[in-house]
Amino acid sequence: MIVYPEDWDYIYHIPTLDEIEGVLFSAVKDTKCCNLCLSDGVDSSLTLHFMSQIYDNIKCFTIAHTENHPDVFYSRMMTEKYGIDHFVYIPSDNDIKLATKQNDLDGDVAVRLLFKFISNEVESAIVTDCIDELDCGYYVHQSNPDDNTFRRIIKELEDNHLRPLDINSGNVRVYVPYATKDVVNTFLRIPVVDKTIGRKFHIRAIANKYIPLEIIDRWKYGFCDAFRIKT
Repeated sequence: MIVYPEDWDYIYHIPTLDEIEGVLFSAVKDTKCCNLCLSDGVDSSLTLHFMSQIYDNIKCFTIAHTENHPDVFYSRMMTEKYGIDHFVYIPSDNDIKLATKQNDLDGDVAVRLLFKFISNEVESAIVTDCIDELDCGYYVHQSNPDDNTFRRIIKELEDNHLRPLDINSGNVRVYVPYATKDVVNTFLRIPVVDKTIGRKFHIRAIANKYIPLEIIDRWKYGFCDAFRIKT
């Protein structure tokens, strides 16, 4: 009789959608942060739903090139749905020029400006990085739905996303709930073939219970879209 570990039967347990949702919700709750960077794709919208179940005084922050930008439209759809304070920052072309640095990656300037704006209002904020990597949310995952692609994207996460975020967020305390070990380990248990049934299959399936379909079906590129789309 195996007495240690007691839960040895977990070894090849593939988490259910309810279990995944529970892990995501707990990760958000554990931040104890009620401020959110809302770009308004499915990840940040689902996170806002989780936060609405925890906090009463949520503040959301969105950056875009114009008031007509899709991120502004859809983020307002979500904040109005939950009656949440929403701060939208539309930087001038000069603001963008002054904030631009040599060798910036896509999205760096938008992140830098957004967190400078956030720092005038609050001291901390949640971001939803890592879900695209963990649940195969990039377009390359769909064109190359294999383990090599999954592992390559995960390997690039630190240098291409987390380290730039760490630098560009300045003195704002940033919470990345979906980079925590419980979340990462949960998604690592899911076979790549299950995650590439559809783009970001599990997140979209969970969000389908709470989030408007037009937001779930949006195609976007995160902070890269903030200044790329000029409407």
